[in-house]
Amino acid sequence: GGRRRSNRPAQGKSIRVKLPLTLKEARDGVVKTLRVSVLDLCGACDGSGAAGGTAPVPCQQCGGSGEERRVERSVFGQFVSVGPCSRCHGEGRVIADPCGSCHGDGRARTEREVRVEVPAGVSSENYITLRREGNVGPKGGPRGDIIVLLDVQEDERFVREGSNLVLELPITFSQAALGAQVAVPTLDGRARVDIPGGIQSGEVIRIRGEGLPELNGRGRGDLLVRVMVWIPERLTAEQERAIKALQAVEDSAPEKVDASDRRGFWSRVKEALG
Repeated sequence: GGRRRSNRPAQGKSIRVKLPLTLKEARDGVVKTLRVSVLDLCGACDGSGAAGGTAPVPCQQCGGSGEERRVERSVFGQFVSVGPCSRCHGEGRVIADPCGSCHGDGRARTEREVRVEVPAGVSSENYITLRREGNVGPKGGPRGDIIVLLDVQEDERFVREGSNLVLELPITFSQAALGAQVAVPTLDGRARVDIPGGIQSGEVIRIRGEGLPELNGRGRGDLLVRVMVWIPERLTAEQERAIKALQAVEDSAPEKVDASDRRGFWSRVKEALG
C-alpha cells in the first residue's frame, strides 16, 4: 500500500529582490514601489497550459488518478508501492495540444508592481516578506512570496553602530585648548555642538536623539562626535612664531597618559554608550 498523492497544484517559487535605502530612509521608514519580474497566469490559455478551444485530458497511463502502483520484489517477498505517475507527474491530466504562448506551462513572465512598507530603524540585516505576491505556481497553483532584502547604503559622513551614528570631527589646536562652538552634520542638516576647553583628541561628545530609532522599539540612538585635534603639516612664519611663544610658557606633558586615553576609538564609543 501507500499514501495517496494530493493533486493540489504546487505553490510558486519565492523571489528574492534587493531594495536599496538611504540611511535617512532607514531612520524614518519609507514606502517604496518595486517592479518585479514574476511568472503570472498565461493570458492566452488562462493558465490551463492547453491551446485555445482545448483542455487537458485524463492521463491514460494512470487513469486520471495521478498515481502508479509498482511491484517491487526482494528477499522478503513482493511489495506494492504507490508513487506519482511518470507521465502526468501526479497531476492526473495531460495536455494533448499545448498552448503556443507558454508551451504548456500555463504561466508567462510579466512585470508586477508591489508596495513595500519599510519600518523605521531597519538595517541591512533585515528583510521583508510579501506573502503571496511572487510567482504563480504551475497549473494555477498559489503564488509564492517575494522576499525583499534591505540594503542600507553607507553614508560617508557617519559610521552606524546599532542605533547610534558616529562622526569624526577635526578641530584646531586652539579650539581644543580654548573651547568652541562648531556645526556638525546630521541626517537632517546641521547641529551645533559645544567643544569644552581642554578636550583631548579621541574624546567623544554625545548629541542625544540624533541617531536612529530602535526597530520595533521606543528608544532612539544618539550622534557620537569623536573629536580629532588637527595639527597642520606646514606652518606659516606667523603661526610658527605664535607656537614658539606658546612653547615658552606651556606646561610639560605628563610622563604617563591615563589608561583611558590609550584605549581605541571603539572602546571610547562603548564607554559613551554605557
